[in-house]
Amino acid sequence: ENAALARHHYPAGYHRQSVPRWRVRRDVLAKLVLTIAFYASLWRATGMWYGLPANFDDGAAVDPLPMKILLYGLIPLSGLYFLLEQKQFLRVFSRFSPFIVVVGISCLTSIVFSIDKTASLKGLAAVIVLAIPPLLYRARYGNVEAFRVLGRFAIAAAFINVLYTAAFPQFAIMRGSYAGMVKGAFYHKNTLGQFCSISFVCLLSTEKLGRLRYSTLIRWAAMLCLLALIVATKSSTAVVLTMFGSMMLYGIRVIHIYPNRLFRSFVVFLLFVIIGFGASFVYLGVASAVAEAFGKDITFSGRTNIWEQLLPLIWDRPLTGYGFAMFRQPDVMEEYVKVTFDARSTHNTYLELALNIGIPGVTAWTLFALTRVFRKMTIVDPDPAESGARRKEIV
Repeated sequence: ENAALARHHYPAGYHRQSVPRWRVRRDVLAKLVLTIAFYASLWRATGMWYGLPANFDDGAAVDPLPMKILLYGLIPLSGLYFLLEQKQFLRVFSRFSPFIVVVGISCLTSIVFSIDKTASLKGLAAVIVLAIPPLLYRARYGNVEAFRVLGRFAIAAAFINVLYTAAFPQFAIMRGSYAGMVKGAFYHKNTLGQFCSISFVCLLSTEKLGRLRYSTLIRWAAMLCLLALIVATKSSTAVVLTMFGSMMLYGIRVIHIYPNRLFRSFVVFLLFVIIGFGASFVYLGVASAVAEAFGKDITFSGRTNIWEQLLPLIWDRPLTGYGFAMFRQPDVMEEYVKVTFDARSTHNTYLELALNIGIPGVTAWTLFALTRVFRKMTIVDPDPAESGARRKEIV
């Protein structure tokens, strides 16, 4: 009876087209390749590895051979995915914001005028190789699935770093000027702190708690581990980022309650104004208290001394900068920054971008970020999972 109904359901002469088996296998293989590339990209971006030095004076390699192999391995994985889904690959990289085009031109121009063209070229190539798998995965499978992968990686990394610290304290706990601060399997305790802060926000849920599952208990346990690691790093920046990120995530949830898009736009604009005025007070209050709790000043380890030396350098090369990734090089930092401790970074992302690719590039990137955040904050998806992923993407 059901077969007869199915036959009469389609018009005369209609023949259903079955999906070829090779096509199904190709889709499965493409997802497998892209998932492996996504996890590998996340792992390489963190730089987690066994035996990284607890003291910078130990002379161990910053970028060990396995990490280099992992980076180079992303190239054939991305190439294989291109062969499997060429149209999808080209579609992702054929739609760029004009701001991103300006950023790209600024990056290429900075390489031309770089003080070390080889290092800049290597830095840009590494960033592109690392960025391609996450971009492809998000475009192919959506925000929800991408954040699901991020969540799994964050949970695994949380447990791994806790176990690594307990098993190998000689590597996981820093010595020298950072004595007693936990860095886990990361190269530096600040990197671990920032990773844990971002991971904690990614694992937060703004939806109503449903039936208690084992996966929920595991997620909660991982979040407790992340909080413990943040405290153990003694990174005041990570503590403040965690507080701001959590408050912002739930603040956006409140904004999305209002159904009228025009009203939400007004609320978002008002929120930017309030944050602009309130951030200074919060910084002087909460951030100062957090910094003092870790025995630091309000600039989080005296970073104003670094910024005072670097800010004038922007105006020496305002259009082209000193070269992509130049102020990630230890020898460049040693040349331009004179402090009593080992300053290996600018400790300010936008200052570093201005020094590396120039003012036009950092301006375009800032405008791209602000317009994207504003647009996403005024959109509410009817799917709760998609809406939750969008909020985390904003944060």
